[in-house]
Amino acid sequence: MSSKLLTVFGALVILSMLLTACGGAATPAPAAAPAKTEATQAPAAAPAEQVTIRWRTRPDNQEEQNVYQKISDELQAKLPNIKLVYDPSPVQGYLDKLTTEYSSATAPDITWIPGASVADYASKGVLLDLMPLVNKDPSFKLTDYYDAPMKELQHDGKLWGLPRDISTMVIYYNKDLLKAKGADDPADLAAKGQWNWDNFLKVAQKVTGDGSYGFSFSNWWGLWGYFAYAGGGSLFNADRTACGLDLPGSVTGLQFMADIFNKYKVAPPPGAEGGVSETDFLAGKVGMFPNGRWMTPGIRQNAKFDFAVIEMPEGPGGKSTWLFWGAYAISAKSKNPDAAWQVLKLLTSADVQGQVAALGTNIPSNKAQAAVDAFLNSKPPADNMPFLKGADYAVAEIPLWTGNWDEIVTGIYQPAIDQLLQGKITAEQMAKDACAQANPKFKK
Repeated sequence: MSSKLLTVFGALVILSMLLTACGGAATPAPAAAPAKTEATQAPAAAPAEQVTIRWRTRPDNQEEQNVYQKISDELQAKLPNIKLVYDPSPVQGYLDKLTTEYSSATAPDITWIPGASVADYASKGVLLDLMPLVNKDPSFKLTDYYDAPMKELQHDGKLWGLPRDISTMVIYYNKDLLKAKGADDPADLAAKGQWNWDNFLKVAQKVTGDGSYGFSFSNWWGLWGYFAYAGGGSLFNADRTACGLDLPGSVTGLQFMADIFNKYKVAPPPGAEGGVSETDFLAGKVGMFPNGRWMTPGIRQNAKFDFAVIEMPEGPGGKSTWLFWGAYAISAKSKNPDAAWQVLKLLTSADVQGQVAALGTNIPSNKAQAAVDAFLNSKPPADNMPFLKGADYAVAEIPLWTGNWDEIVTGIYQPAIDQLLQGKITAEQMAKDACAQANPKFKK
């Protein structure tokens, strides 16, 4: 966070459970019971012991949390021998809390982990290798899931999780505000092949003024990383063994991003994920806001305007977006790994993923056509195809097996980007300084 996602429409694969019952012929009773022998009755079979499986996601908002709680409640009815406990945790401090729990062996049995963080946790030995469970389960197929995240989840012959969902990044935009300001509709520009950085900036400039801004984003790697790739660069070199911020395309893209805030002034200072930038958009003060599919339930609930989505604008490096994904991983310390595996399969099944998609949260990780159709028919927005179109050229979120993602991207890249966004440094100097710090951290 560079693999390409295969086409979104895959073959329908439906997981089924076969219940087999067997019965034997009745045994005739003896003509007479032996003398002085009391009749005996076989003891009733003891019910299977119920085990508890605790599972976690990181909901972006209350609406998304409600989606997963509903899923948990519905799955509980299908798991009589498992007590299913949904244990969500907020965005802020999510990974810090999880790291502490893994260290103290108190982590949930199943936890959602961002795709970029999978390698960090797997290298610490806190995740269960799922490949042995896959190999002994004839009902399960790795090919039921999209190739890009499955490729990233496998390393050295081991499997570190199953993808919960995928999402490309798109531009959410306030149709009412753009129309009121006389700006072009991005969908119309895209239809004419003109949805690029030049016209994106023109739309943002048209909307800015009288208390409104044309654009805003939350300051995290997904958003500023897009500008690096769309400029023709990358976060890393080709084999992920060195910093890529100093590539010419990265510098071009990141400088354009900084100019949006500091030169053209069409965007207010960016805030933390889920913070003031997103709040301002929902309040109708911002025309365009990039984010993943997970933002949709909150917009449906809170926005008082007509909204739509469009692919990210094309930069000088061509079309670009992220393919975000996250994995459900089983803790290596789970006391009931077999039960956790049964729950994990259900959480990523076509049926459950279709329900999640219908509720608006994300694109299913399962390629079943029924799940894809449930996503496309989940409205608003009226047109969900921009999410899927971007999947054809998206860069998959990267678990950095050649280094520690948090140390390099969060610890080194992000503070440098902060300075750039504040106008304290140029993109060229920022990239030079950040790469000098980051390169020694990579495994060559």
